[in-house]
Amino acid sequence: MKAVNLINNDVPPIRPYETMDKALFWMDEFKVKHLPVVEGSQYLGLLSDEMVLDHNKPKDLINVLNFIGKKQCVTEKTHLYKVMHLLSKHKLTLIPVVKDETEFLGAISSIYLMGVLSKQSGFSEKGPIIVLQLNSIDFQLSQIAQIIEGNNAKILGFYTEFSNDENQLNVTLKINQTKLGGILQTFSRYDYNVIGLYTDEEDENDFQERYDHLMNYLKL
Repeated sequence: MKAVNLINNDVPPIRPYETMDKALFWMDEFKVKHLPVVEGSQYLGLLSDEMVLDHNKPKDLINVLNFIGKKQCVTEKTHLYKVMHLLSKHKLTLIPVVKDETEFLGAISSIYLMGVLSKQSGFSEKGPIIVLQLNSIDFQLSQIAQIIEGNNAKILGFYTEFSNDENQLNVTLKINQTKLGGILQTFSRYDYNVIGLYTDEEDENDFQERYDHLMNYLKL
């Protein structure tokens, strides 16, 4: 999915001849910490609450600020993953989308993007979540998928992240099968370490007790 398809325009741009206190009011109104500054159709830069507060003259116009180096944005063809990376890297609450480097097309808010990501990854669907931990060098998605599908289940979504040890990888899987006995037994047989098990109905704090009980039952 490209950035142009993610534009939601929940937050309007502000003009350079408007005041800084108006910008702070809008940020509070729309629950963001950033606003695109646009003149006509030209994107000038990204205004943050920190820039306004550091200036400390709320009646001044926005155009007195220097936006050099404050032009974080993406092009219309930027992929969803890159959009997410830039939002995270620069700790942005929204990111402008531009065409031909300067033409403002709209903005993508981080809150809206979270909703899109949830639907795209399948994590909004009902079903249990299994978290595996393994050596990163041993990660084979094809084998994990084969274990899941070999037990008559499907992967609805997944993501990976490094644990505190960068040689260790945590793999989070959302699946559509509520009967987990065969899946967990197969993971155990292939020496996968299950470190998390969450269902729609049960609390995550019950994981260890439920997992131990199930594995003991399967070994009978």
